[in-house]
Amino acid sequence: MAILEPFALAIGFLLSYVYDFTLSYGFAIAILTVIINVIIFPLTLRQTRSTKRMQDAQSDIKKLQKQHKDNKEDLNKAMAAMYKEKGINPLGCILPLIIQMPIWFALFRVLREPLEFIPASSILFKDLEVSTSLTFFNMDLQIPPSEVAEWIDRVPYLILILFVILTALFQQQQITKKSGKSDNPQAQQMQMVGKVMPIFFGFISWTLPTGLVVYFLTGNIFRIGQQALIVKLDDREEVKDEKKEEKDEDTQTNPIQENPRKNRKKRRRK
Repeated sequence: MAILEPFALAIGFLLSYVYDFTLSYGFAIAILTVIINVIIFPLTLRQTRSTKRMQDAQSDIKKLQKQHKDNKEDLNKAMAAMYKEKGINPLGCILPLIIQMPIWFALFRVLREPLEFIPASSILFKDLEVSTSLTFFNMDLQIPPSEVAEWIDRVPYLILILFVILTALFQQQQITKKSGKSDNPQAQQMQMVGKVMPIFFGFISWTLPTGLVVYFLTGNIFRIGQQALIVKLDDREEVKDEKKEEKDEDTQTNPIQENPRKNRKKRRRK
């Protein structure tokens, strides 16, 4: 596809540039993954916070469902108003995946036809010309696991795919572990997507170039750390806001008392 060529050329350039320093095809892909995730961090930040707010709002959602249980139209309006007020985007968890899809397809093309997209003057281009494949932990990153002939040789590929599934499941659990089963259809849909996507990525990893699977795994690990940091900072801010609200309520219910010495002087004058 011609529309993917600019992405593939950009990824080929970045990949070759990183390879000049690492001289490792696998580590170059991993570092490239980190660079891409840093670039899309603002989007990931919004997605993580939106998902977390959705989980935190489950009690409010249940209240609205009870209030408008006989009128779905009013329920939908109330839910939309609440989402807007709390800054929740029900489709926020899918948006980063959609944004990254052109990158996946472009990286797929680079790994399949590296000499077409990697600069001819780079060290990576010369290494690929000399060798038909560059291995990473005994894995050929240019071919999918399904093309490996011997089952014993497939072991590292299968371990890599297993790690992709496990890290994706853990990443999803980071956000949803605080909330149990929800009656909200949208929340249920998000939870279902969160359970299906790791299995889906594990399934397609069997037929994709192994370098792309390394990209998936590195991205999952990076986002696990990213989400842990975001959740920790947001929880800290929430605790501060709660303490501030409690302090404001205390000052309103218990006004500042007068100085006892002044009260004694008033009594003496009387």
